[in-house]
Amino acid sequence: AVVVVTAPADVQRARVLARGIDPAQLEALLARQLPDAEKRRRADFVVDTSRGIESARAQVQDILSAVANMPKRRK
Repeated sequence: AVVVVTAPADVQRARVLARGIDPAQLEALLARQLPDAEKRRRADFVVDTSRGIESARAQVQDILSAVANMPKRRK
């Protein structure tokens, strides 16, 4: 299963810049990545972190439960 963690662009930007990343570095990094909308489209599960850590934890628990109940894949 593919899980993507997401937040609105303004929240993502504020979080990254708060870590001391230069805005130009952020733009260069984002230019090399798939757009967030495409990542979400390709994912089996999406964790939205914009609603806080407790909400994200609950989403992860739900995903873990869903994955545990998925059919086993053959190797």
